[in-house]
Amino acid sequence: MDRIPRTKGRRLCRRGRVSRLAIAILAAVLVVPVIAWRFLAGGSHNSEVDAPMLYVVEKGDFFHDITERGTVESASNIEVRCEVQGQNSAGTRILEVIPEGTYVHAGDVICRLDSSALENDQLKQKSVVENANAAKIQAESDNETAIKAYDEYLEGKYKIDRAQIDADLLVANENERRARDTVRYSKQLLEKGYITKLQLEADEFAAKKAETDSEAAKLKRKVLDEYTKEKTQVQLRADVKATAARLEAQLNTWKLEQKRLKLIEDQIAKCTIRAPANGQVVYANNTERMGGSEIIIEEGAVVRERQVIFRLPDPKRMQVKAKINESKIAAVREGQTAVIRLDALPDQQLQGIVRKVNEYPVQGSWWAANIKDYETTVEILGSPAGLRPGLNAEARIRVEQLASVVQIPVQAILTQGEKHYCFVRKDNDWELREIEVGSTNDKTVVVRRNLEPGETVALNAASLRELYDLPAAPGQPQATVLLASGESGASPSGGAGRQRDVKPRDATRTVATNGGPRKDREGRPAPPGVDRGDPAAVADQTFRQLDKEGNGRLSKDDLPEPMRARFAAMDKNGDGFIDRQEWVAAMRAVAVDARERKPRTRGG
Repeated sequence: MDRIPRTKGRRLCRRGRVSRLAIAILAAVLVVPVIAWRFLAGGSHNSEVDAPMLYVVEKGDFFHDITERGTVESASNIEVRCEVQGQNSAGTRILEVIPEGTYVHAGDVICRLDSSALENDQLKQKSVVENANAAKIQAESDNETAIKAYDEYLEGKYKIDRAQIDADLLVANENERRARDTVRYSKQLLEKGYITKLQLEADEFAAKKAETDSEAAKLKRKVLDEYTKEKTQVQLRADVKATAARLEAQLNTWKLEQKRLKLIEDQIAKCTIRAPANGQVVYANNTERMGGSEIIIEEGAVVRERQVIFRLPDPKRMQVKAKINESKIAAVREGQTAVIRLDALPDQQLQGIVRKVNEYPVQGSWWAANIKDYETTVEILGSPAGLRPGLNAEARIRVEQLASVVQIPVQAILTQGEKHYCFVRKDNDWELREIEVGSTNDKTVVVRRNLEPGETVALNAASLRELYDLPAAPGQPQATVLLASGESGASPSGGAGRQRDVKPRDATRTVATNGGPRKDREGRPAPPGVDRGDPAAVADQTFRQLDKEGNGRLSKDDLPEPMRARFAAMDKNGDGFIDRQEWVAAMRAVAVDARERKPRTRGG
């Protein structure tokens, strides 16, 4: 057998790959529009799809669960923060950091920050403290000197001055006494003629001088006691107070500078961060909503004061933080049970309980500012092996549970105003019956009245909606589907629904309701699938069915699997969502494309 040359073989292989790739692309282009066209009313699919499917009404337990995604975290997180104060800068740089995930013990060094600037400040502050200490010592000396001067005056100088004045007064008094005696003797001698009158006048003058000296000495003593002493005491007391105030000021300055030095030393010590407890080190990285990294803990990164650097989670107390949309948050309350599944442990089902529901919504992204989500904390009961913070989780919260109630799928119900209807099978006919509905979980609806277990209803009530005119309601003449449904051909689990043909009803037959069968232009009852209306209206209805959250936008996950490949083409404005206008425009384009691709018959 001849061998194919290697070069030619490669060409054939490449051609084979290209052919297979072309076939796959062609299949995707042909299949996706056909699947999308099944959502439209004006498509060319078989009319049996529009035929009503049957569902046998059942009575059983009703469960309403809200499922949301979240992240696992520890309920007891010890946060390790940067306690170094900013020194006229954006923060402090990390020099060394322990690897994330390391198990540490209390007291272990887990991070070292740059302390060079603080060490320079420490040297400068020591000099300032010494100068303040010298000024304090001088102030203490001045105060002690003032106190001594006050005591010196009272116990020394004042007493000396007082004693000197007393001595002068004593001499003056003695001189005055002697002068008076001399005058008295001189008068006696003058009478006897022993002295002259001039001598008597001299003795009298001496007596007056001695009296004046005595009065002067008394006046000096009075001035010393009543004026000089008081004045000197006031001045010396002021000196004591002034020096005491300066001493207090210098003492406070010295203490303040010492505190600053102690603060700098404490800041240097805090540059070495130690683990406060045993645990596993988790970096407190923070990522922006747009995907950019805002804070990354690594060597060389700058951290600010009070910023969380590490977390030491308690693996025995874990919880899930989930965000619940405002359309569902009213049903969530503390104490409700939950079932939790982890992406990392898909085979394990964990039990949980709602511990906290925030009263205020979390801040949304700039492109979804009108969407309000409320953070809800679900505690995980028990901690299996492998459970760690940061894992993605799904929490299914049981918000309502009713025992033994009548319930039917949401696709089987129509609403007109505030009233609700369903089509009940009676022999070979349909009865449009008004019912009273209760709770719903977006899949089934609890029927409170006028429907019994065992009765058969139309699962896709919309297929019979066009045959009958519902009772008119003020301001709402046309009926709409009550709640969104998934794919119209799916039967609920446990139901007896099946697809069957519905024959056109006789024009003379009436229905047990206020409404009647809708007829065509010739007066005959219109069969299912005829006159489906505006395709844009049907596309709008399909949009409401797919919009589970009711926020007026469709994400890629909201679309059926075959249509997700065309998500980017439908998203005209590139905001990551498909709004109502984009959906209707895309469905019209798909309808036109499907008609152009429809194979033609021979000779047609």
